[in-house]
Amino acid sequence: MPRLFVAVWPPDDVVRELAAMPRPEVDGLRWTKPERLHITLRFLGQCDEAEAAGALRRVSYAPATVTLGPTLKRLGRGVVMLPASGVYGLAMSVTEATGHLGQPPPNRRFTGHMTVARFRRDPPSGQWPPAGLPTIDATFTVSEMALVRAEPSGAYVNVERFEPR
Repeated sequence: MPRLFVAVWPPDDVVRELAAMPRPEVDGLRWTKPERLHITLRFLGQCDEAEAAGALRRVSYAPATVTLGPTLKRLGRGVVMLPASGVYGLAMSVTEATGHLGQPPPNRRFTGHMTVARFRRDPPSGQWPPAGLPTIDATFTVSEMALVRAEPSGAYVNVERFEPR
């Protein structure tokens, strides 16, 4: 079975802004490629695509305004992210509709974010935060969410898109 997640993709102008931000060289830090930038609403793991798509078709949501930033932060040990406000309600609706599928939902509060980099290991002392971290002030309207399959190659493929209703 494929590995699936539910995501919001930022519009092209936001992706261009994020791709143009300074990306300081830090030992062990790998920056996310622009085509992979997204906000995960729920990670499903391995589950049936048709079942997941069917559950998501029943999610009713209004367009939401997402604000990214303003500063990069750490999330856990290895994730460097931009906070993403405005998607909490949508994430809860997705979790409610898909809670019976794939991996159980995490037992912690949802943190809206966009992963912009990952550490391969804990950063050496004195390397975080690096000098020259950018600030971002990007806002966009969620015009759709997507069921996404993570391919073994690492590519992300949209299985189905779902518009607000």
